[in-house]
Amino acid sequence: MNNWLASWKRFAAIAVVPVITSVVLLIVSASEEFSERSVAASLLILGFAVFGVSGMLFTGRAIWKWPIGQTAAYLRWERSFVIAAVLATALGLTLLEDMLDEAGASGFAPVSLVTYLIGAVVLVVAETTFLSSRDWVYSQVVIYVVLAFLAQAGFGVCLLQTGLVAEWVGWLTIVWNLGWLVVLSLASPRNVYYPAFHHAAPLLIGLSLL
Repeated sequence: MNNWLASWKRFAAIAVVPVITSVVLLIVSASEEFSERSVAASLLILGFAVFGVSGMLFTGRAIWKWPIGQTAAYLRWERSFVIAAVLATALGLTLLEDMLDEAGASGFAPVSLVTYLIGAVVLVVAETTFLSSRDWVYSQVVIYVVLAFLAQAGFGVCLLQTGLVAEWVGWLTIVWNLGWLVVLSLASPRNVYYPAFHHAAPLLIGLSLL
């Protein structure tokens, strides 16, 4: 009983993180009069924060072996946070694409956005399938990983074209995404799904936009 209570307390503490982050981002956005730039930045940062919750829940279930982590409800919460993080990032990138278009980026920006959105849809299908069958459709996971890395690298190229943020942010976005795509493909071809890698660059871009 004590173990269950301790697990619930940890879960509650973790769940508070996105709530606090959301409030902070709303305050920041309000101070910027809800400009497209501030809202895009807030969504990209929020995606990282929400994923952080799913990462902690995964750690509690798979590594720390929390008793509550073995329940179906816990797993639904964990994977739901993964999906929510991807959706927040997708919304942020949608606004970013509009800003890049206005700043004079090439037609590569819409292609990058569509690529990421397709990957996001594939991931949602993969995650929901996993919840129902407790088994991954690995081809779906690979499709998401490849599309997400390529799409975000594309956004990095567009950032370099427009000067919307510091030049090094664009370069780091490109190197991070293409580098990890190559490394995971070669070093871990049987398990390329490390979702945290797909939220690092959006976090950097979001902070730079603010």
